Amino acid sequence: MKANKTESVLIVVDIQERLSPHIKGINEIISNAKKLIRACQIFGIPIIVTEQMKLGSTVKELRELMNIRPIEKTSFSCAEEKAFLEELEKIKRKKCIILGIEAHICICQTALDLISLGYEVHIVIDAIGSRKEIDKEVAIEKMLRAGAIPTTAEMIMYELLKDARAEEFKDILSIVKE
Repeated sequence: MKANKTESVLIVVDIQERLSPHIKGINEIISNAKKLIRACQIFGIPIIVTEQMKLGSTVKELRELMNIRPIEKTSFSCAEEKAFLEELEKIKRKKCIILGIEAHICICQTALDLISLGYEVHIVIDAIGSRKEIDKEVAIEKMLRAGAIPTTAEMIMYELLKDARAEEFKDILSIVKE
């Protein structure tokens, strides 16, 4: 039930220019997403980015961090998109760390589908959001009841780090202290 560097993949879902201004707590979501993206880059953990069609590009702050071509999707669930599933299968990792927007639509449907496909799903609670708080709360409850594992950006970074003697410790500590 713990994430680790060798079996995990980070999935960044739909943090896009047209949608993000309407999301409660978007600044904290983007800040935590940036930290976790940087940490995954340090750990060598693969990152998959998705964009919901017609909602613009991934926000600039995140786009500049990653040299990744996003997977464009029309389905709310990433797992309903052939290109996404092909990328996930190519990576061959079974622990999915998910962040992004909106919690009650794309995050929830993706989490439920990935769980049903046999993936271990970690939801980064402080890096997901919705326009309405109630939608986020109900989505979290639904995902947890289905078997998703709740986490935070800092919690998952330390889980991946495992030990203060790890070679990445100082780099991760500097990210956490920001």
